[in-house]
Amino acid sequence: RRTSFGSQTKAGSNFVARMLTVVTTLKSQRRNVLEFMTQAVSSKRHNQPTPSLLPQIPVDRTCCQKSC
Repeated sequence: RRTSFGSQTKAGSNFVARMLTVVTTLKSQRRNVLEFMTQAVSSKRHNQPTPSLLPQIPVDRTCCQKSC
């Protein structure tokens, strides 16, 4: 009997693990999963850099001064 997200191959298991990681990461960052996946596929097809899973945090350059 199959379990949820089951796979019969190691490659399938790896794919599911990666996809669940991506979805969980994006949801924790309150980012749109479908939008990210669409950008990732489109970027790959057009030989462009793929979107990052790292949070997009604006850099505060003022804290880099010696007074910090």
